Amino acid sequence: MPRQIAIPTIIDAILDGFIEAQRSYEKWSGGFWLWQAPEYFITSTVAKCISELDGAKYITLENGSTTALVDAGAKGKGRLPGDIREKGKVDILLWWGKNTPRAIIELKNQIYSTGQYEKDIKRIGKFLKINSHKSSIQFGVFAFYESATTGCFKTATEKVNDRIKNVLKKCKFFLGSDYIATLHVTELCEELENNAWKAACILIKHKNT
Repeated sequence: MPRQIAIPTIIDAILDGFIEAQRSYEKWSGGFWLWQAPEYFITSTVAKCISELDGAKYITLENGSTTALVDAGAKGKGRLPGDIREKGKVDILLWWGKNTPRAIIELKNQIYSTGQYEKDIKRIGKFLKINSHKSSIQFGVFAFYESATTGCFKTATEKVNDRIKNVLKKCKFFLGSDYIATLHVTELCEELENNAWKAACILIKHKNT
């Protein structure tokens, strides 16, 4: 019987997906970095890396939010909370080997403003909170890519690291005290002079799960 995949292993696969996406797009495009690629390219590459892990799992892309909650045994009576749209979709839905949803994974490419991800963070939080005592959903992940060029006041490295720290800070604020959010990152890459990039994963768990 296939074994359960540990959460740290899944996080590593997500980060590996960003690295692979960066390398592939750079090669295909003749040197362009990942921030210039469409977001669906990252989604597909990350999903591929998760699918290659040994262990019990299934993956669906653009899975409906409502069906995810129904399949997780978390959908109760009445309408969904405002942060989860009835016809909304999840970038990647990771399933247990027993055919029930395990994790909500949302991805972003190059964040410029809080408005790009605030709804994603709140939506992940609601997915984890709804009927958490009986839901099969164990955790959520918000993963993103950041790159920068050295400017007058900050180096590229400082910009990338500061942006990631700020996203984590905002994430914890949006979620509140009922959640645990932990940061996981790739190594910083400085392949071009005065330029840097890094990928980050924020692992989100409700304290009741």
